[in-house]
Amino acid sequence: MLLGLVFIFTSIVEAKYLPRFTNINKNVGIRIISSGLVVSPKLRNDRRALILSLSNLQKVNNITYTLMYQTNGKDEGVSGLIDSSAGSSATRELLFGTCSDVCRYHENITNMKLEIISVLPNGKQTLKRYRIKV
Repeated sequence: MLLGLVFIFTSIVEAKYLPRFTNINKNVGIRIISSGLVVSPKLRNDRRALILSLSNLQKVNNITYTLMYQTNGKDEGVSGLIDSSAGSSATRELLFGTCSDVCRYHENITNMKLEIISVLPNGKQTLKRYRIKV
């Protein structure tokens, strides 16, 4: 009789998950890093660039972004730095290719990853990685 009661009570209990360091707003694809920085990476309509939108920049000293991917087995990428003196928000368009007079876009892109490193006012750093499906 006692064993039957134990099984009844265990079926009623629900598991609760602990909060994560990153909150996801599923409606718009925005990610909030624990420092308060809001990061929104989105593919351009023609899928030949990544639009990186950042806001709440006043909560960090600076941000370093690095986009890495492979094209036809060759490693490619781009990186940059955004200082908080740029204002409270910034947007960068990261092309998958090179442009001088004419843009030459990379084909057969695989293994795309974006890294965002933010330096907080207290000197600590946060790192957030994204896997991007092209």
